[in-house]
Formats: sequence, structure tokens, C-alpha cells
Amino acid sequence: MTTKYQRYLARKREKGEKKETKTRPGANLPRDVERAWARNSPIHECLVPDNLFKQGIGNLSFSRLMPNGRIALGMFLLDVFCLGVKDAFFSILERYEYEARIRNWPGPERLLPMPPACLRKLVEGGVVYARDLGFEPHRDYEEARQIFGDQETASCTEHFEYGHEGKPLYISGPNETPARANAIVEQLRRRKGEGNFHFVMGVDEPEW
Repeated sequence: MTTKYQRYLARKREKGEKKETKTRPGANLPRDVERAWARNSPIHECLVPDNLFKQGIGNLSFSRLMPNGRIALGMFLLDVFCLGVKDAFFSILERYEYEARIRNWPGPERLLPMPPACLRKLVEGGVVYARDLGFEPHRDYEEARQIFGDQETASCTEHFEYGHEGKPLYISGPNETPARANAIVEQLRRRKGEGNFHFVMGVDEPEW
């Protein structure tokens, strides 16, 4: 039988839980406000595949730890050989969701930490390289890049070489139609000239 004291404790515990939820920073922020808040949160970690410049493409992550315990994550599928940012997204995850994503990272990529300034420099350098060839980043790049916030690249002294052996190398993925692949090759031919780039068709890309 439930005693009066047990009922009293239950009511007290319930009030405490409601109070904690109400006072927890950012517990009920509107989505757009939460995203703006995320950009100014402390950096959590920045991860890059160790074989990025060998494979030519890989998933990069830049995350921030928000005061409410959630993780703001920007991810970039970066092609350093030719096309720059081929895919991108920005998301706010619960801590366990973020840890599960990192733990179950797709493919053979082994993730290494990279200074935030260098990860931003690496991504933005890839975008500049691809744009010089006539290719724009993925449509969600502008949203995803907001994760960088006011992180400056000037403190990164590392130099990144794009392309492969001094030339663009286009490796078509399974999600690119033959028409799209041919259009990319034609764009490279117009921009660089015959013999000044390489291409390989039908290679699997890393998944999210």
C-alpha cells in the first residue's frame, strides 16, 4: 500500500524534474534560435579520415558542445581531388546519438583529431579549388558551414595540396549518373584542357 509519505516523495520528485527541465539552459529553444546558439558553443571535437588524401574523398566532422548537453554537428563529404564539398549537413543531436554516429562511422575510415582552424581551412580550401574548376559545393554547404562560427583559419600553418599529382582527378561515384559524370569531364576539359586532368568512373563513395 502506498503511504502518504511515499506519495509526498513522489510529488516532490515530480516537481523537481519539472523544475530541472524548465531551468536547464536551452531546454525549449526554438529550432532557429538553438542553431544560432550552437555556433557560439565551445568546440567539442574535429575529426578527419586519416586516408583522406590517399582516397581523395572522406567525411569530415566539426562539432560543438552546447550548454544543454546536446551536440551541434557539421559534416562535410570532401573531395580533395576535384569536386570539393559533395555533400554536407548540419544537425543538433543528443549526446548518445552523436556518440553512436561516431562509433558506427561508415567505411574503412579511421578518424583522427584535427585542430578546428585546420579543419575549416581544409574544407574551405577544397571549396575554392573546386570553384576554380567550375564546381559549386553541395546546396547544404552554406548551412553546414555555420558550425565554424568565428573560428579563424589564420592560426593553422598546415598547407593542403588539392588535386592528385598536380592535376584534378575526377572519380565518379555511384550516385552520379552517366550524364552527370560526362558533364563533369567536359567541364574539366573546358577549364583545364585535354591532358591536364584525369578521371576514373564508377568508384564507391563513403556513406554518411
